[in-house]
Amino acid sequence: MRDTKSYWQQWEDDETWQPRRKTNQKPKRTQAELLAELVEDGDKTEGDFNPSFSSSRHERAWIQSYLGPFYRDHTITDVLRQVKGGKEATVYCCKAHPSTGVEYLAAKVYRPRMFRSLSNDAQYRKGRTILDADGKTVRDGGELNAVAKKSEYGLELAQTSWLAHEFQTLQALWRAGADVPQPLARGENVILMEYVGGEQMAAPTLNHVTLEPEEALPLFRRLMENVELMLTHGRIHGDLSAFNVLYWEGKMKIIDFPQAVNPYENPDARVLLERDVTRLCQYFARYGVDADAGQLVAELWSHHIVEEAPIPLMEEELAALSL
Repeated sequence: MRDTKSYWQQWEDDETWQPRRKTNQKPKRTQAELLAELVEDGDKTEGDFNPSFSSSRHERAWIQSYLGPFYRDHTITDVLRQVKGGKEATVYCCKAHPSTGVEYLAAKVYRPRMFRSLSNDAQYRKGRTILDADGKTVRDGGELNAVAKKSEYGLELAQTSWLAHEFQTLQALWRAGADVPQPLARGENVILMEYVGGEQMAAPTLNHVTLEPEEALPLFRRLMENVELMLTHGRIHGDLSAFNVLYWEGKMKIIDFPQAVNPYENPDARVLLERDVTRLCQYFARYGVDADAGQLVAELWSHHIVEEAPIPLMEEELAALSL
């Protein structure tokens, strides 16, 4: 009899390995087959939504598929250019519909699950609830089991939850007054949010900016105020650095929150907070800002985190933290 622990451990360690399927199960579709299906769906809607952004046929297919609904509900009128590409998601600058009251919007389009891996997200998912497409907690045992076993359906649920957590975090922090882009809408694999930048150029990230000497200290203080504000609302960014801080005309916006954790849920929360603060201190040290990351974290944690609080908090308490 095969050892159960080693059986599942093999699945955990090797993403390409799959448990033997029953003979009556349909074979898993290849990435090429899934791509072809996406392109076919995009072709069907081409006459409806024809973005001016020039891209490959495959990229155009998922732009049409995922941003088409925002075109049809009069939120955007066009996709103008790519702002940022990444392994997990691509951000596009969209022309906003006049009814929105703004000129441009940013669309963060997550790559379909077949193009990304959730293997590096384990630390952030510790203690985290699974959310459905409506942002509600998944309680169905079968669905939770599918996520735990990393079945094809389970991985789709995990990606849906990943995106829902980012959208809810942006909503909570924006309402609390944090310097984050205003989230406007969410769709399948998409978050539509405030665009930061100018007509011809999006705001650069801080790692591409050379600050004036007098800018550094006020900006560092503002970032630390945001770190503290997040903590008071039950959030730690978890991957904060100069690479995900936009800087435009003397103001900044913190971006990329899918991995954000709740300090009362995640056992690695303080480690992640220490990493965030250390990275900020290291960046600003080049401008002569002398800050002790360890001391800052100790003060933040002691002032805002109640060590004896139950882990995890009851759901209604977590909801209150997000208000």
